[in-house]
Amino acid sequence: MEHKELFKIEKGHHKANSYTGIYGMHKYWSKKPYNIIRTFIEKYSSKNEIVLDPFCGSGISVVESIILGRKAIGIDINPVAIFIAEQMVKKIDISEVLRVFEEVKRKIKNEIDELYKIERDGKSIYATHFIWQGDKLMEIWYSNGNRKRMVFKPFREDEINAKKIKIEDIPYFYPQTSFFNNSRINTNKGRRVYDLFTTRNLYALSMLYNEIENVEKDEVRDLLKFVFTSSVGQSSKMVFVVNNRGKKGGNTMGKKEVGSWVIGYWTPQNFFEINVWRNFENRFKKILKAKKEQLYINYEIRETQNIQDVIYENANLCLLNKPAQKELKQFPDNSIDYIITDPPHGDRIPYLELSMLWNSWLKKEVNFEDEIIISNAKERKKDINDYNRLINDVFAEVYRILKPNRYFSLMFNSLDDETWINLITNLSKIGFRLSNIETLGYSANSVVQDNRKKGLKTDFVLTFRKDTSLKSNNIKILSLKEHKKYLEDKIFKIIKEEDNKEIYSLINQVFKYFLKKEEFFRISEVIKIINDKII
Repeated sequence: MEHKELFKIEKGHHKANSYTGIYGMHKYWSKKPYNIIRTFIEKYSSKNEIVLDPFCGSGISVVESIILGRKAIGIDINPVAIFIAEQMVKKIDISEVLRVFEEVKRKIKNEIDELYKIERDGKSIYATHFIWQGDKLMEIWYSNGNRKRMVFKPFREDEINAKKIKIEDIPYFYPQTSFFNNSRINTNKGRRVYDLFTTRNLYALSMLYNEIENVEKDEVRDLLKFVFTSSVGQSSKMVFVVNNRGKKGGNTMGKKEVGSWVIGYWTPQNFFEINVWRNFENRFKKILKAKKEQLYINYEIRETQNIQDVIYENANLCLLNKPAQKELKQFPDNSIDYIITDPPHGDRIPYLELSMLWNSWLKKEVNFEDEIIISNAKERKKDINDYNRLINDVFAEVYRILKPNRYFSLMFNSLDDETWINLITNLSKIGFRLSNIETLGYSANSVVQDNRKKGLKTDFVLTFRKDTSLKSNNIKILSLKEHKKYLEDKIFKIIKEEDNKEIYSLINQVFKYFLKKEEFFRISEVIKIINDKII
């Protein structure tokens, strides 16, 4: 059989829906659109079959599999990822959650509000927002939810009161985890998680978290911790001040607006300090609304911590906080019907480092050693060789445990030459055969994926088939040095025929063309050819 007969490439780009309902409850890095994940699960699996995601992240593939009547196994080395996935998929007694929330509110809301009290005209006002410029208090906001925002110029005593709490005065737990030295995400060894907060907000957060930990029922306590981690970023100094954001007509021109924690641990010079209870209650209301809606989705969970119960018994959910390269070795040969995953994309997103804020509050032990990642934190010794070795281990296990003639969908987005070449050549050598190449976009409200210039704006979704009747195959790697004319001729033809001249769209088409022919290239060289042609 000739190689060209092994490929059935469909031209397809999937558009993303916004993260609403349960998918909008909690931030997580590089979340994939649920509607696109649903499309792939429906296409490549059937009801009661097993869907595995060895890098499940916040659990979108897990939730969609359960909703669609499949059995789901999700693995992730990140403790908070599994925590988020559990809270995403589980239904809960709304009346009990409301009862406990009101109890927590009764116990500590007033005490937290007192921290933000200012005096004006002989009246006590509990402020909602404080704008700081470095160490100087610049502005105070107040709103009770029914009135227009009131803005106060701070008095000297307002700044004194804001700073009067010392960190040694905090009687409750707060995270003291140290960051790694990683300039890419704005961290250094001398910085600790608690440095992300004003001392006043740190005190309020520690008080709130202590009260949550005293909640008796596990499922309610965990949901309130979920609300806490979902809101904690907005209680940090990473919430920047947006100036001069105008709408059509200029109605809001000149007004300051509240930004949000996006990605990394950058603390701007001008930042908001927001009332901790306000953040927590607002997030609680949003999450509660989503959990109410979830009750009307027709599915049940039969959870286990043993993969054998999913494979051989009636359990339909297994979430494991383990490194994929080790946990997959526990799976029997030819036991999984469909595998879909979004693995770490080389050096794009250091998941465990970016999750230190959440994991440290949750008191989770984190296995940094086994993370499959390329990190700019040199002390971690996570370079491309370590990354390739570990990710290749995962792919070998994925091939082993996938049933013959079934499919493996891999989402990937990177501009790194060596990462892509390793991925493509290794999957081919293992014995996978490329069945389909598609692209997916991100939701309009997704977290920034990559702030480097010329980053791909879409992910590739490469779907492979396990065909045990075929021998391994070597992908041909093209280079400018040896194949310049061939590369340029084909790429120029693609540019001419493609209506969308944006570099990401052109790269998408180049990928599809050459992978169809079982050829690949150095991405940096292809980008150079495209730039030389269109600039």
